[in-house]
Amino acid sequence: MKIATIATISLLVAAPVFAADPVSLIGTWKGEEAGVGAQDGWDRHELIMEVREQQKTAFKAVKSHGAPGAYETTDVYGSMTPDGRVVVVVDADGVFTGSLAGPDVLDLCYTETGEDASAKCARLVRQK
Repeated sequence: MKIATIATISLLVAAPVFAADPVSLIGTWKGEEAGVGAQDGWDRHELIMEVREQQKTAFKAVKSHGAPGAYETTDVYGSMTPDGRVVVVVDADGVFTGSLAGPDVLDLCYTETGEDASAKCARLVRQK
């Protein structure tokens, strides 16, 4: 009986977390990505992520990176916890993991394995 009571109280306390609306990531996020890779070596470039669609915690975006006028663009797909504490984004080659550092600040780190292994991180700011 004691365990059942504790479990019920735990569920009631946790319920508001699940009831909250997820954070909106809709918009254009920009920043500088820096890291190192097996093929790229030391790398620093602009990263832009335009979140175009979002349903609850899942979203679709377009990622652009490189130098202005010479961007490579890729579709990416993501999801997050309702509070934005954990954000994951995937493309055909690798995975971004990160979190919201503020309402308009998104910290993301990208990892790729294999022959073109790399690790890069960026702080993206939502453009107003």
